[in-house]
Amino acid sequence: MASAAAEIRTGRKRADVSRATRIKIMEAAERLFADRGIDGVALREIAVEAGQGNNTAVQYHFGSKEQLVYAIFDHRTAMFEPMRARMLDEAEAADRLSDAKVLLQILCFPHLSIADAGGGHPYSAFLAHYLTRARIAGISHPYDDPEVPVPALRRVRRLLAERVPHVPADMLRLRIASAKLMFLNMLMRRDGGFPRPDQNIPLEILVEDTLDQAAAALTAPYTAGRGPLFDLPEVETSED
Repeated sequence: MASAAAEIRTGRKRADVSRATRIKIMEAAERLFADRGIDGVALREIAVEAGQGNNTAVQYHFGSKEQLVYAIFDHRTAMFEPMRARMLDEAEAADRLSDAKVLLQILCFPHLSIADAGGGHPYSAFLAHYLTRARIAGISHPYDDPEVPVPALRRVRRLLAERVPHVPADMLRLRIASAKLMFLNMLMRRDGGFPRPDQNIPLEILVEDTLDQAAAALTAPYTAGRGPLFDLPEVETSED
């Protein structure tokens, strides 16, 4: 019995160490991906950044870069779910679930809960890069799998769709992504030093103003097909 109990304790300790190592690797990858993009970082660099003596530690724990990216999203989405669920309950109690800005707050505010020692937001920068570059390359997000249990995130997006019924579903997905990118880009610009400290614009004001803009863009009339005032300009290609 004592031997069996010792084996169980040893197994649990190994599992805890493995989980801690996986988190170190994911956080190191976030920082590097945020700075240089997903394609610009080698797995061995992530292992070094995470303080791993074995350069193949990422492959051992995750298998591939694509699986590492997916694991980061899975980890962060799971962190965000309780916060979003709580905010949804509070918004429902206040009868504000039809307010586009409130829904965008629920979608975006959890990102503010993750910051590095210097107050920067590497996960947000990493996500912005993913949305603009890597997603189209086929790297999936847990939300793409309907079997993944993220009920709060799915409810927020469903409520946003109900709030903007005049926009076709495909275009609405693009609008939601654009609204989120407005928020992520605001954080990236702030982390990069804009606005300047001497301008005295606190984060709270930046967040509020950005979400006002995002809500206005999200709920704007859908006018495609009515005919623009100007035609799109012709593209000029340069010769080598």
